[in-house]
Amino acid sequence: MTMYRILLNPDTTDEGTPVADEMVSISASDLEALRAAAASAKKISEANDRAAERSLANDRLREEEIARWSKKAEDWERAFKTATKEKELATVLASRPLVQGAASQLIKLWRDELEVIDDAGQIRVATRDGRSVSDAVNAWLASSEYAHFSRPSSRGGTTPPGDSRSTATAPAAPPPKNLGEAVLMRWREALQGNRQDPDAPIGLGRRRF
Repeated sequence: MTMYRILLNPDTTDEGTPVADEMVSISASDLEALRAAAASAKKISEANDRAAERSLANDRLREEEIARWSKKAEDWERAFKTATKEKELATVLASRPLVQGAASQLIKLWRDELEVIDDAGQIRVATRDGRSVSDAVNAWLASSEYAHFSRPSSRGGTTPPGDSRSTATAPAAPPPKNLGEAVLMRWREALQGNRQDPDAPIGLGRRRF
C-alpha cells in the first residue's frame, strides 16, 4: 500500500527540512478522500457565495420594485387629490355668476389652498384653515382681489338719452311717401346733425333752407 507523508500545518513550517513530528503518514486512498472532500467543500462554498450574491441581487430588485410602486402610489394619490379638489371647486363655482373663462382660472388659483381629508373613510375637501369650499369661495369672490371675476349685478333703472351704455335702439322711421315728406325728412336729419331742435322757431342758431 502506497503511503504519503504530509505536513500537519504547512503554513507554520519554517524554511528547511521539517522534523518528523511535523509530518504524518497517510495512505493514497485517504489522501484522495481528503482531496475530494476539500474539492467538495470548495464547491459548496462557491455555491453558497453565488447563492448569497443572487440573494443580494434579488433583494436589490425587490427594493427597486417596491420603490417604483411606492412612487406610482404617491403619483396616483397626488393626482386623485388634485382631481378631487378641482371637482369640488368646479361644483361650487358653477352656481356663481362669473365672467366667461373665470372658473378655470379660479380653479388653478385656489386648488392649492384646499386639502383632501380622509375622515374615517369619508373623503371631504376643506381649506387649510378648516372652512368649507363654499364658504371660502364666497369670501374670496367678495374680496377686492378676485371681485373682477364676478359679473356685475343688474340694478335696473333708466339710461339717460344719448348714453352710449344704453342698449335700446330707437325704432326706424317709415320711408317717405312722397317728395314733400322726403324733403322734410332730409331737413330734420340735417337739423339733427347740427344738434338743433327742428320744432324750435326760426331765428338765432337756426338756418333757413
